[in-house]
Amino acid sequence: MDVEQPSETRARRSLFTRKWVWLFLTSAIVPPLLMSITWIWPGALSVIQTGTCPPSPPDIPAYPCSLGEYLFRNLFSLWIFMGHLITWMGWFVVNFILWGIGLLGVGLYRSWQSR
Repeated sequence: MDVEQPSETRARRSLFTRKWVWLFLTSAIVPPLLMSITWIWPGALSVIQTGTCPPSPPDIPAYPCSLGEYLFRNLFSLWIFMGHLITWMGWFVVNFILWGIGLLGVGLYRSWQSR
């Protein structure tokens, strides 16, 4: 009968935990990043094609600009930044809730199986 050493068990648990942490971080970062990119991408394509920034509400008409100016305006201006921040924070909250429910379910299932 082969008995595992405590160091082997710890190493295996550490690898298992590391994989779950990477999965959690991926699920927390990739979806809001894709949302932010999809908000910016159509305007960036029109800037590349026409060389003019699209009009912005409430009173900014279309004007000539470069792709860099457009990206800077849509990533770092105050209102856009707050929109991205709200999206990212909202997704983090939803992600934590979903992971919490999932981990609670796994814990309850393991508890039920151990009886």
